[in-house]
Amino acid sequence: MDFYFQFFAKPFPLCATFTETSLHCSLNDKTITKTLLFFMENLFALLLFASLIFLVIGLFKPATSLFWDKNEKTRKKSFLVYGGLTILFFILFGVTADKKKTGSSDTSSLTTETQTAENAQVSTQAEKERELAEIKKNTISAHDLTATYEANEVAADENFKGKTFYVTGTITDIKKDVLDNIYVTLKGNEMFRQVQCFFEDKETAAQMHKGMKVTFKGTCDGLMINVLMKDCVLVQ
Repeated sequence: MDFYFQFFAKPFPLCATFTETSLHCSLNDKTITKTLLFFMENLFALLLFASLIFLVIGLFKPATSLFWDKNEKTRKKSFLVYGGLTILFFILFGVTADKKKTGSSDTSSLTTETQTAENAQVSTQAEKERELAEIKKNTISAHDLTATYEANEVAADENFKGKTFYVTGTITDIKKDVLDNIYVTLKGNEMFRQVQCFFEDKETAAQMHKGMKVTFKGTCDGLMINVLMKDCVLVQ
């Protein structure tokens, strides 16, 4: 390859240097921009075309094709120089074209990943909105729940007992019963009628305090002095 660059560098010294550098960059430098790849691909295509023309001319008039060479001008020398350059530029053109395709593929992949991430974000947001809508739709205040039971326990059982829903209110107590079960009472519509929420999360219970407004999801177990909610989970 040094032989070809030696001859080629005489009429085109800058081009020969750029060709060597471009070959190295095309094969090893993954940070080449898409614009540079486009430029290199077209440059090598042009040089390939020029080499082919000089190769053909050299078969008939080596003196014309080797106009830059002050030594003996033969068909063999012309064929070796321009034949070698034709092969070289053909390889370089193929390498840059392949790199360009790879870059396009990477860009397409990045775009797809970005779109997937955006879609996932939209999906997550939509899911949160649906969850909030469900909570709002199926939430009753501790005040209203106790008032409903106070007004008509039979009707209240028909509407609430055995069903899972959300209840919200202000904490009045955080205690354990005789069986060591944790419960939180929420302020009802009367001093001695509250909503009693049973749950098992000791760490969460330890962080609660009286006067704190909370929302539990649980299953109503009817009225026994207080309105009982079992298997509760703190929502907010």
